[in-house]
Amino acid sequence: MSNANAAVGKKSKGGCLRWLGRVALGGVILLLGLAAIGAIYQGIANARDVKAYKPMDQMVDVDGIQMRLDCRGSGSPTVVLEAGLGGSSTTWMRIQDDVAKFTRVCSYDRAGYGWSEPVHEELSPQQVAEMLHALLEKGGEAPPYLMVGHSFGGVYVRTFTVEYPEEVVGMVLVDSSHENQSQQVPPELVDDFEKLSNAQSISTLILQIAEPIGLVRAFKFLDASFNSFQLTEEEKERMLAEVYRTGYIGANVREGEMSSAYSGQPEPLGDMPLIVLSRKMDAQKLFELYPPAIQSQLTMERWQQEADIYNEMQDELAALSTRGKLIFVEESGHFIQLDQPQVVIDAIREVFGQVAE
Repeated sequence: MSNANAAVGKKSKGGCLRWLGRVALGGVILLLGLAAIGAIYQGIANARDVKAYKPMDQMVDVDGIQMRLDCRGSGSPTVVLEAGLGGSSTTWMRIQDDVAKFTRVCSYDRAGYGWSEPVHEELSPQQVAEMLHALLEKGGEAPPYLMVGHSFGGVYVRTFTVEYPEEVVGMVLVDSSHENQSQQVPPELVDDFEKLSNAQSISTLILQIAEPIGLVRAFKFLDASFNSFQLTEEEKERMLAEVYRTGYIGANVREGEMSSAYSGQPEPLGDMPLIVLSRKMDAQKLFELYPPAIQSQLTMERWQQEADIYNEMQDELAALSTRGKLIFVEESGHFIQLDQPQVVIDAIREVFGQVAE
């Protein structure tokens, strides 16, 4: 009797395992099917955005990479607009046409952003500068250049100037990063920043997996990034079309990792005409940039000390040139070119007036 029961038990267990196997296989097939549908959805959406927004006549081949170069107007020197980390030429959409009224002006998309094809390795500021130089040359543009850099784009244009000093005659920095900015984490927050970085690494990995199968786009995970911008619906749609392209998140992750590890001393600019535009940082503004878990770790007095360091770094950038000038811009966030575009246009025009041939 016991042998019979054992046989029945083995048969029942085997049937259960086979049933679980079928369920697991069915689940895998379902997930693969959903992923395939998502990939088709992402592909169709990418194609739709290309048709609606990609300027085909502005693409230039740089060592096998198709990069967007958008140049308008005429005159010399040519103004070159460099976007910040994660940004594209679209961030200059309120600037470029007005600058084109008095000189030649070019914006472009770094590899992996906007409508430029991606590269799958981390690019150093030197490599970014070399690609930009090749892009301008192959696009038929010629020096002299007046370089304009926003955020980490400020590091890129200073690197470009070091690499090609004879080609740059003036500079405007728009709330620019400082080469040592990433090294200025308050000692009290080192552990918190490490935990935050680990959590962000996990979330970005998930986003990278979800991006090519359309989940990032479908659930509008990146829409909130633009909530603080005062954009028209058309401007927002243009930006969203670029950040939901397959490959954007990977490019952003690689650039973010590079910038967080980057450090050095900014090179002097001699007597080059230079204007540094910056929001005036204070304790409250800096406090609001961080998540609640980190906000509570410092007193407002301590946050003000960190804000003072930020402002001092902007002073240091202006002091790179004997003709440098620092202007604090009221009522503006980090994207001064979107919040207060006329201030940026006026700064470019002022430097242009000092260097125009």
